Amino acid sequence: MATHRTEDRNGKRRTEIQLDPGETVALCRCFASGKFPFCDGSHRKQPGKVAPVIVSAPAPEASKET
Repeated sequence: MATHRTEDRNGKRRTEIQLDPGETVALCRCFASGKFPFCDGSHRKQPGKVAPVIVSAPAPEASKET
């Protein structure tokens, strides 16, 4: 399950997100999400055409036996 932490760094907010291998999440870009930094669909109520960014962590490759 994705986890996150947000901290102030040099006067700016920085959010770091940790994903499990193979996990995909939608990240908020409208800043209206009640689950920020994750998208909860609030962008649908916002003016404009903003939508979430989808981020995926690669799944581990299965070992290849020859």
